[in-house]
Formats: sequence, structure tokens, C-alpha cells
Amino acid sequence: MSLHIGICTLNAMRTLPVVMDSIVQANLHNRLWVVDSGSTDGTIDFAKKCGATMLHRDWDGMVGQRRFLLEQCRGQGADWALMLDADEWPDSALWGAVAKLMKEDPPDTVGAEVHRQLMVHGMPLNFVCQPERRLRLVRPEHSSVAGSCGDQAEGIHDRIQVEGKTIRLPGKLMHDAFVDLADGLSRNLGYAQVEAGSNRSHGGLGRLLLSPLAAFCKQYVLKQGFRDGRRGFLMSQTMAMVTWQKHLLAAERRLLDHEANKSRLRGH
Repeated sequence: MSLHIGICTLNAMRTLPVVMDSIVQANLHNRLWVVDSGSTDGTIDFAKKCGATMLHRDWDGMVGQRRFLLEQCRGQGADWALMLDADEWPDSALWGAVAKLMKEDPPDTVGAEVHRQLMVHGMPLNFVCQPERRLRLVRPEHSSVAGSCGDQAEGIHDRIQVEGKTIRLPGKLMHDAFVDLADGLSRNLGYAQVEAGSNRSHGGLGRLLLSPLAAFCKQYVLKQGFRDGRRGFLMSQTMAMVTWQKHLLAAERRLLDHEANKSRLRGH
């Protein structure tokens, strides 16, 4: 069985060394693909030294990048494809599960979900945003990529989907998403701007007032984020802020659209 690994990068040297070290130590892959959208921090040279086949593709969203990677794996005859972000790496238990799946190669299974564990300040969170299941190991010929806003490449998040049976693998996919909370809020502000323009259900007064509180309670109480200590409290507050950003920007868009419509009506 051949395993291809695909990674999307852009100035990823903060996390790429640990990702590549994990891949090289596991030594399960037949080919490593990295599609880069213009790194200037040494990412390209470093990935090449680790044995990656480098491809350049201008950024049009994660959906387009991931779809392009999956097409490379499919076109080169990969039996399985493991799709990773540049800030994600499997732990030893997950690599062991991948190796077992490759060996057994069950004919009725076309995909495997993994448990992605969020990290903050280099420390894993065991409750906030957990469990988070992602379909990342797939048979390319049975797989496709869609976006959170439909099939367009501009979708904020990508979603790998398959036609057929999927299983869940033990182990964890470690996810070192951002440097600190300021970095996390900054990144999510960009996502919020896109969502504000794509989902008209956002931005209502009720949602603007209550959704942040609901987001905090979901993470801190229902998911028991309090068991993650102070980081759990701060990350739960961050999730509330991310939700607030989304609805605040949507409310602003609603206001401006309403005023523009009123101006057009007066003009007639």
C-alpha cells in the first residue's frame, strides 16, 4: 500500500520542523507533497531538505489548495492520502494506527477520522474544543474537498468528504494553531470577515448579545474547559470573542446594506 502525505504551507517555519520530524521519524510515506503559496521564511528550502516534492500554487483559499493536493495524490496512484496542515502532526499512537490500517487495508474502508487536539502555548487542551474529529486519511479515488461556504475555493474552512465507509483511528493529531491568544484572535478576525459576508443569519441583535455567552458556556461548562485550568478559561473566552467578532461584523454589514437600500429608494 502506498501512502502519500500532503501539506499546505505559507511561511510555516514556526511549526514545520516538528511536523517534518514527526513524518520522517514515522517513515510510513511513499511520497510527501508540499504545496506552497509564496513562503519567504525558508519553508521551501527546509521542506525540500526533508524530501518533499515542492509545488507552487497561488493562494485562493484552503479548499483550492487541499483539492489541488488531493489531485496530485490521485494522479500519482496513491492508495491512501494523509492531508495535514503545516501546524499539525500525528503523535506516535496515531502513526501506529495509520501503519496498522495500511497493513490491513480493509477493502470496504475509504477514509479514517482522526482526533485533532488543540494546543495553546505549546500545551495541549484536553477539554476545550474537544473532541474534534477530522477526516484526514482517505482513499483519493473516493474523496473530494468542499468548503464551509459551499464548493468555492473562497470557503473559510475545507472539508474532505468520501463516498463509502469511514472509521476512527486511535491517537491524536496535535494542532499548534497559533502563537498566543492575540495571534488566535487576529487570525479569526479574517475568518469572521468572510463569514459576515457569506451568512446572512449572522448579526441579529439576539445573536450579537447571546451567542458569545453561549460559546463560552459551551466550552467552559459543557465541554468542561474548567478542567484545562487557566488556559481553559482563557481559550473559552477566546471562543466567545471569536463568536462576537463574527456577529459584530455581520451586524455592521446589515446596517450598511440597510442604509444603502434606503438611499437607493430615496433616489427613485
